[in-house]
Amino acid sequence: MKTKSGGKLLVCVAITLALLAFVPACHGSPKTKAEKHALKIEKDLAKYKAGSYLHLVLNNNTEVNGTLGTLSETSFDFSNTETNAKETHLYGDVYKVEKGKQYIGEGSEKHHRIHIF
Repeated sequence: MKTKSGGKLLVCVAITLALLAFVPACHGSPKTKAEKHALKIEKDLAKYKAGSYLHLVLNNNTEVNGTLGTLSETSFDFSNTETNAKETHLYGDVYKVEKGKQYIGEGSEKHHRIHIF
């Protein structure tokens, strides 16, 4: 003997399963870890204005200091203060972005002094 509620339940379960089959197609392809990291670096750099002094750690373990130039879809311009060269870096080539500490000239580092009157 069939009950009406049992038939409705079966139809609801069938509709739910059919809808779940289409959900992965709506989300697009999953991003790799490298793509996610590149998007994070792009987002981090977008927080800074052009001309900001930054410290970059690249994936090849080199570190560069310089000023941020223009951002594009896949890369950004960067003026290296050590070599005075304009460089273009891919977002995926950068491991970490930090606000740089800009000191002008030798001996101009910040000193913490205590003044006693």
